[in-house]
Amino acid sequence: PATCRSWLIASLQAVSSPRARREAPSAMTAIAVPGRKLLPDGTPPPILIDRMRVALRLCQEVPDFKLLVLSGGKMPMNADEAARISASAEAAGELPPDSEAEAMRRLALSLGLEPSTEVLLETTALHTVENAVNVRRMLEARGDLRKLAVVTSSFHMPRVRRTFELIFEGSPLALEFVDSPDAGLTAAEREREDVVEPAMLDRLPPQARLYRRYFAGEVSLEEARRRFFHGDRPHSDVWLIPLADIERVID
Repeated sequence: PATCRSWLIASLQAVSSPRARREAPSAMTAIAVPGRKLLPDGTPPPILIDRMRVALRLCQEVPDFKLLVLSGGKMPMNADEAARISASAEAAGELPPDSEAEAMRRLALSLGLEPSTEVLLETTALHTVENAVNVRRMLEARGDLRKLAVVTSSFHMPRVRRTFELIFEGSPLALEFVDSPDAGLTAAEREREDVVEPAMLDRLPPQARLYRRYFAGEVSLEEARRRFFHGDRPHSDVWLIPLADIERVID
């Protein structure tokens, strides 16, 4: 990760050279952090804390840093879980975050993010492909950014890199990727991710095709999600859906 960060910073310093500033004086860099499912009490898991620490370091080191983008919605909870969290939050005097993005914003401030830093919250994405689509749409609408550095955990990086590359194809924004430590994974989480991540990479090409159609306005978000999850209810077991079934409903 340190080597990757050094390479990124050198690359971004080249972009911010005097010649580059003359050619595109308003071109700046955004740093994006995709979320991860929150703990039952609404707090970020250790793996997400590690991502944020790396992102905050980059915010200080990248010379033309402009914007921190925190991306992640929230999977629906069952009634018992929602009631338990609400009761706990009421006792603590603070409502639980309504999205992964909001949880990350609170975390960033607690870790020392300068309050004056511009932060953009993307609060609706339910999975990695939606992270990429929504971030692209929000950043391109601004028009003042040239590069996007995406920070995620090492185990998650192959899928994040390929997802953003597929979704940002044709975008004027250049992409860079920086991984954060994944030592915060429990043994059970690592065992699961060793199976889930390769399976999701296999399923990514048709999923990306579907969401590029959504990005182009050819299908609605509701329809894209229905096809992605193979039903009306979001869930975390998409990796178990046979690839042939995914291909069948995408186009």
